[in-house]
Amino acid sequence: KQWYQRRVRGILKPGKDVITSFRYLKTTPMARALFRRPRFHHFIGMQLLTTALMSLVTILTYTYFWLHVLQVLLQVVVITWNGATYYVDVFRMSLVKKKK
Repeated sequence: KQWYQRRVRGILKPGKDVITSFRYLKTTPMARALFRRPRFHHFIGMQLLTTALMSLVTILTYTYFWLHVLQVLLQVVVITWNGATYYVDVFRMSLVKKKK
């Protein structure tokens, strides 16, 4: 804990307006439901769990060809959807501005 305090508060000195991962964790409803007052070791534990789950997904998609194909197709669908909705929103806003 002293190492973290010394490094973050002494060297990096993030301002109150800077949103770090730890500050974000302290404000999420999930963290509030799991922990009464989220501490730094809770943050490290959640990061470790997230890393382990993502590593498991990576190993599974690397091992099974059809799972990998499904993942890539899902990514293409999500990327296409996000791009299409972005352009619809942008063009809609530009039309609204032109009419005014």
